Amino acid sequence: MLIALVSLAGRKWGPGVSGWLLGIPFNSGPILFFLVLEQGPQFASRTALGSLLGILAWAAFTLTYAYSCLKLPWWYSTIIGWIAYFAVAALILPMTLSILPAFTVVSIVLAVILWAFPKVAPPRAQTVHGQYDLWLRMGTASFMVVTLTGFAKLLGPIASGILSAFPAYTTILAVFNHRHEAAAAVYVLRGVSVGLYTAATFFLILSPALLRLPATAAFGLALTGGLVVHGLSLIYVRRNA
Repeated sequence: MLIALVSLAGRKWGPGVSGWLLGIPFNSGPILFFLVLEQGPQFASRTALGSLLGILAWAAFTLTYAYSCLKLPWWYSTIIGWIAYFAVAALILPMTLSILPAFTVVSIVLAVILWAFPKVAPPRAQTVHGQYDLWLRMGTASFMVVTLTGFAKLLGPIASGILSAFPAYTTILAVFNHRHEAAAAVYVLRGVSVGLYTAATFFLILSPALLRLPATAAFGLALTGGLVVHGLSLIYVRRNA
């Protein structure tokens, strides 16, 4: 349902907006909620820190795919992007940063990545969508998220958090847009990178809040803070749409 709504928003307002919407933690947010119920708030708090660090790997995918798709077909771009994700994930796994330094590092890296994004002409206004395009996106998204969630439970909090930031929805939107036009994929991925400030804010608030507040209050507070940042970031997205 989430990937369907994001896809329909992209058809109406453009690929940049659909990518920007993915900054809302559709994947890691529900995973963290169920981890609170199953493993307790301390485990979930550490996982939220891992999810924050995982944004570095997620952003590495967006930038790598954006450059790859300008010259390569979608299957090569996907493989290269995933390699970039797992390479960065392996580098950050041993990191022992606390929540505030981690947020600072992520914010700076995102700014650099946005500056480094390739400049391309706007995609064509009209994109032809296949009859089963939306259903295929929904089915692919469901398969990827269920698979990732199953593996995440075996890895501990930090690794689970990093894995929850795997760009499942991002890959799906990038590939389906890339199949029509590379520029559309670049706009999607730049929108995602802007939206990652929302996810970073969500994890920044949620991680300490889970240790001090009931779970529902912690999630409500984190979501409120994230949506405020999300609204502000829309100004950047619309200017570059």
